[in-house]
Amino acid sequence: MSIKLAERLERLPPYLFARIDAARAAAQARGLDTVSMGIGDPDRDPPQWIRELLCEEVMRSGNHRYPSYKGHPRLHEAALRYVERSFGVGGPAGPALGLPNVMTTIGSKEGIANLVTVLVNPGDLIVMPDPMYPVFGTMGKLFGAEVAALPVHPSTGFMPHPGELLSSEQAARARVLFINYPHNPTGQLASQEYLQELVDWARAHDCIIVSDMAYGEIFFDPARKPTSVLACDGALDCAIELHSFSKSFNMTGWRVGFAVGNEALIGGLHRVKSNIDSGCFDAIQLAMARALDDPRCDPFLDENRAHYKARLDKVCSALDSMGVKYHRPGASIFIWCELPGNAPLLDSEAAAALAAAGGPSADAHGAPLHDSFAWCAGLLDSTGLVVGPGAGYGKWGEGFFRLSLSTPDEDIDRAIEKLRGFVAG
Repeated sequence: MSIKLAERLERLPPYLFARIDAARAAAQARGLDTVSMGIGDPDRDPPQWIRELLCEEVMRSGNHRYPSYKGHPRLHEAALRYVERSFGVGGPAGPALGLPNVMTTIGSKEGIANLVTVLVNPGDLIVMPDPMYPVFGTMGKLFGAEVAALPVHPSTGFMPHPGELLSSEQAARARVLFINYPHNPTGQLASQEYLQELVDWARAHDCIIVSDMAYGEIFFDPARKPTSVLACDGALDCAIELHSFSKSFNMTGWRVGFAVGNEALIGGLHRVKSNIDSGCFDAIQLAMARALDDPRCDPFLDENRAHYKARLDKVCSALDSMGVKYHRPGASIFIWCELPGNAPLLDSEAAAALAAAGGPSADAHGAPLHDSFAWCAGLLDSTGLVVGPGAGYGKWGEGFFRLSLSTPDEDIDRAIEKLRGFVAG
């Protein structure tokens, strides 16, 4: 019997991080001593007190039936208090937010995928950052959307302006604008003024903003905290924001987060999710509701930031000593690095195709582009070190590679020496 899959799957490329995992497994099978700084998956556990809260909720009778499709109201109430406390969203001076403006998600990835289902029809134009978290682009393609890329690149100051970069025809057709600050993969922040400009542009063009705030609690300078798009004037007219506990609380396996924003968008997400999944385990939701309101919450987040800051300083110091250029992140768990000068150049045919597809024609300094997939493959084959190839995150990622700080300290030390030897060679 011949198994025929849906034609739409032909538009769905292999997931980047699955490819990275497979490449590492193949290297290990060849006997290489591998270290990965390629994937953002915290190596530390959630704090013990949160795990104890989960144990209490797991043991509580009544928490093991189907959860509400929208999520548990206790988590929603705690989430609204949390976004006011951490990002100045809501409260007496902010937009009027209530329970109709929030719902539980099974992490950001699920929320993004289902929001594409809610908002996008075949042939619609979606506007998204490039480079980007790959789910934005792949879900758009899966549903037959056209994509317009906004370069999050040194040439745009990492804050591209749709009013300057989109044609009038594209602006008129834009259905959804995805944003992702703190930005993955570059770790850069957006200013309040820039986000306000995006909100004003979206409202003027009847465009929905979907903001992925997965790294909002991992920042390195208290004077430059990440800004929520919902703190902008008029954002509640057009925006929905996704928050995930995965990275901030070291719980990628728990699969819990929430969406907050425009009531109609929350309603659409609820309608889709109630037909697709059965919600998040109540014990997890109730544990996180208690955690957000616990007096130990903010001190833990401070300690977690300090932990990543120490790793960031160590890796940046090592990169400086190697002569590897990078763009120091304001937040997230990533460092966006430029390929070294001895990396292989992108061949002329590939470079021409990249430029023709709307990508860069030169690197950040106007020089010929280097080939990130070839260089990262060479690094893995020679040393066993796994890093993220910039082109895997989009056209405007060519010429870069991404390092993840969610790697045990002893493995970071090994990775630094592997990278040092390869760059020097």
